Amino acid sequence: MIDDHPPDTIRGQSPGILRTLGFVHGQLRALHGLSLHGYLILGALAEAASGSVPVAQLAAFLHESGDRMSYLLRGLQAAGLIDRHRRAADRRTVEVTLTDAGRARFAAAETTAQALMRRHPGPGPDTQERADRLFR
Repeated sequence: MIDDHPPDTIRGQSPGILRTLGFVHGQLRALHGLSLHGYLILGALAEAASGSVPVAQLAAFLHESGDRMSYLLRGLQAAGLIDRHRRAADRRTVEVTLTDAGRARFAAAETTAQALMRRHPGPGPDTQERADRLFR
């Protein structure tokens, strides 16, 4: 179930992108066992035309260091959501692919994220009034 009400500690404040992302992160963690980073990695892999993405490209996408990227990927691999392998043509390059379990987890998380973003919009001229009502 997706909670329509953010915690009481943040009610009454004007909703911003930080609050919206924090809420999405919490719901992805609670409902799908994914951090926001994990969700973004799985999404990048799901959208990859070739089916594989080099670790360096994922690190650049998230603006993360190689060490941090390895840490994030280790967790996703331990959960059975991704596979890592060396590129046959160039053994120096490690590529990441989405497993069937990862594809299914991302699809479910994407449905949740889309619903949350519709329910909890960030500030903007056309959404501010609706957001103000939502967080009162």
